[in-house]
Amino acid sequence: MAPAPVAKHQVINGKIFKQLDDALEACEGSCVAIIEAEWRINQSTVLIPDCVVVCYEPDDYLTKAPKVIFEVLSKSSGVRDERIKFEIYQNEGVEYYCIVYPDLLKAKLYRLRDGVYRKEGDYDNETYHFDIDGCSVAFDFEAIFRRYRGK
Repeated sequence: MAPAPVAKHQVINGKIFKQLDDALEACEGSCVAIIEAEWRINQSTVLIPDCVVVCYEPDDYLTKAPKVIFEVLSKSSGVRDERIKFEIYQNEGVEYYCIVYPDLLKAKLYRLRDGVYRKEGDYDNETYHFDIDGCSVAFDFEAIFRRYRGK
């Protein structure tokens, strides 16, 4: 069993969820943010991303690719998130993949274009506008790191 994420990881993940959840409330449609949902890709591949946006009503677990996935890196998950999950999410058609680096107070955002992830940029205090099923979701990266600036 993997150890639980450290407090900083959980605080940042909670801020990501809250921001997405609040933004999606203003959108029409079925999109919803979920924390640590089990995604059963197939019988041998099951992943639990930190935070996702799905645009369908999930049952007990996810069975379709999320539109957006955020992974908050920890010391033990770096290689898995940056390489293994990156490739899986790309192959499964996840439109946006954001890797958050809590120790660096920055995030790398990728968007799927023609079946390949293209880097949108590095974000630490900027706002990015996700296009999620026709709904523009403004995401403020500075807000997820604010608590840890200057510490």
